[in-house]
Amino acid sequence: MLYRHCLFIALIIFSLSPFANAAESYEVGETFTDILRSGGTGPQMVVIPSGRFVLGGWPVAQGELGMVKIDYRMAFGVTEITRGQYRYFLTATQSGNLKKLPKGGDDLPVTNVSWDDAEAYVSWLSRETGHYYHLPSASEWEYAARAGTTTTYFWGDEVGENLANCANCNASFNGRPAPVGSFTANSWGLYDMHGNVWEWTKDCIDPNSAPPSNGSPQLFGNCDSRELRGGSAESDAWSIRGDARAFAPRKMHDDDVGFRVAMDIPQLSP
Repeated sequence: MLYRHCLFIALIIFSLSPFANAAESYEVGETFTDILRSGGTGPQMVVIPSGRFVLGGWPVAQGELGMVKIDYRMAFGVTEITRGQYRYFLTATQSGNLKKLPKGGDDLPVTNVSWDDAEAYVSWLSRETGHYYHLPSASEWEYAARAGTTTTYFWGDEVGENLANCANCNASFNGRPAPVGSFTANSWGLYDMHGNVWEWTKDCIDPNSAPPSNGSPQLFGNCDSRELRGGSAESDAWSIRGDARAFAPRKMHDDDVGFRVAMDIPQLSP
């Protein structure tokens, strides 16, 4: 409840921004990019449908016990945040971390970013656009990755060949991240939800409880560690399943960890 309450307050604040258009309307499947105050545009987003699904990977995840209801409007980043998008952020904020970012490769997913770095990016993106961007909760991430399916991967139960970037997916990137969008998107238009780079989520780690059933992140337990989803180019096929989980210290930097963003869409008045 606290998370949603804070989110509601944030939406009210952002609605006062000249960059947040009160007449905005988003249709499921629609893609858009927000204008940035500092020039240019934000990441491409796609509006995904609300709905419910059975959360995988938990002992209670059977039938109604594991049911998660996503009953709010939301958009998801079509791809992982790229090195080019992150470079723009570091330049705009005059960050000293810019000199650490490799030159070129701007169509690759950004990596070597900590959870705190990803949080700084979404906070900046929210200020730049007047919309509430955030790291997805682990439940939101799995819901988006599944795209209405119940199989191991969005395309089926077998990893197949060249359908994702992982260590035994028969892809041609030899364990290195591929440019975003190099593989087929799921039916909701999201690329690289399986493999390529691990993606930070909002959730803290608590092995003794399942995440909230309303899609909110788990914000209690060990919050010095955060949940990762999706697997990477270095992962085996088992580790890129839609319900596969990992966790890492929030301050960790690793060459196969990046992130994508989500955006909550304000509820329109009747």
